[in-house]
Amino acid sequence: MVTSEHSSGAITRRPGAEQAAPSAGAVPGAGTAPSALLREALRDGPFATALDRAIRASGLSMERIQGRLAARGVTVSVTTLSYWRHGRSRPERPQSRQAIRLLEELLTLPDDSLVSLLGPRRPRGRWMQRQPANLEPERLWAGYQSLSGLLDEVGNPDDGLTRLAVHDRYELDANGAEARLTASVVVRAEREHVDRYVLIMRGDEPGRQPPELTDVRNARPGRIRTDHSVPLIVAELFLDRVLAKGETEIIEYSFSHPVTGRATDECGRGFRAPASLYTLEVSFHPSAAPVRCHRCAGSAASGSLPALEPVWISASGRAHMVVQDPAPGFHSLRWEWE
Repeated sequence: MVTSEHSSGAITRRPGAEQAAPSAGAVPGAGTAPSALLREALRDGPFATALDRAIRASGLSMERIQGRLAARGVTVSVTTLSYWRHGRSRPERPQSRQAIRLLEELLTLPDDSLVSLLGPRRPRGRWMQRQPANLEPERLWAGYQSLSGLLDEVGNPDDGLTRLAVHDRYELDANGAEARLTASVVVRAEREHVDRYVLIMRGDEPGRQPPELTDVRNARPGRIRTDHSVPLIVAELFLDRVLAKGETEIIEYSFSHPVTGRATDECGRGFRAPASLYTLEVSFHPSAAPVRCHRCAGSAASGSLPALEPVWISASGRAHMVVQDPAPGFHSLRWEWE
């Protein structure tokens, strides 16, 4: 498993969202001028109101809109579309803004009429400024197409926190499979009024029940979104207290894995921005110890990370590494069973 730096509810469909389908090949609303209310929303905003009125005018259901976007190669969940439409979140990520441009076409709106209402991307904290050293989530998790949608449902991944020191402890079972991750993260607020921590985690076996977030300390779980096909988890934790700029906190949490019987060969963490210290421990079961282990590092989650140096496996079946000033990217331990 690799980690990186729940609430759900029914989506209420507004009256009139489902209308009779147009004739085959026709685009609802095509060739008709926008209503006065829609023109007003497109001119003055806000974005959510304009999108909602455009969807109402189109006569398309959320499911049909999602399907048409998917046919154009853009994956956006119905939940995300609903959040955008009702102002619970807004499209911040490059892929999300691409979806908005396609929506303008599908809803027969003037070019840039919705995009212009978004304005510039929201200001980021100092640690998230666009510097060459930092990585956007889509680059760090290259190849995971569902990530943008999950992040949009959870909210802006810029939580305003610098990860000063991270300590991950992985425990493996007798099958060599992951049993538990316990993480301790020392963070510092880089702006005023910081109250949340966002994490991304990839499980080991697609289609299986994802790991369960447990034992959260100095915070409480907020929204948790999962793509079971990967599996990929995006979670937010609400801090027990609101941090002022420069204040620190220690956040602890665990992930418990369902029993799968599938041996893993790598554990680690991804960093979007530089940190000060990363400590990684892996405890192997006495009946399932690997023959060799290496420290690895790379810039993206997809593919095999380059091996940097061998790591000793103790007589008690424990391997660890300590990385000072870990660069943005993934840092892991990888081992061979035979």
